[in-house]
Amino acid sequence: MFVSRSLTRAAGLLALVALAGCGGKKGDFATVSGTVTYKGEPVEGAKVILHSTVEVEGKSSASFGALTDSQGKYVIATNGKDPGIPPGLYKVTITKYEGKGPQEGIDAGQLDAMASDQGFTAKSGVKNLLPDQYASAQNSKLSVTLEVGKNENVNFTLTATKGK
Repeated sequence: MFVSRSLTRAAGLLALVALAGCGGKKGDFATVSGTVTYKGEPVEGAKVILHSTVEVEGKSSASFGALTDSQGKYVIATNGKDPGIPPGLYKVTITKYEGKGPQEGIDAGQLDAMASDQGFTAKSGVKNLLPDQYASAQNSKLSVTLEVGKNENVNFTLTATKGK
């Protein structure tokens, strides 16, 4: 009888430990935060997009983005219900558009895709206020490798190119 009670208590204790271990694990996710500056000043309203370099079945994986606040700070901390984004190597694009889009109803994501694919001209009415070298994943030299957990102070200091 004593052995039976001891085994029952041990099994119950083991179950509690197992549940506590499962409940506490958040998975292998990363969060990232930092500041964007241009010409020595923080950039408000810039769109920072991390493009995963991982391909699945020959197709690019996901992209994750955030807008900078009035101090140039951005945070990418969640992805849907996940408490972060997958760790790994990301190409980084940073844009800040001003003006009327080429068509009504086009959102910032579509503008980013159009800028990446074909660029904009003055005729289109949309202007990127930041150097074009940061606008597309194909041309941007910016990249970051995110580790599991918090990746803080991932700052981007943008420099001007000819004509900007």
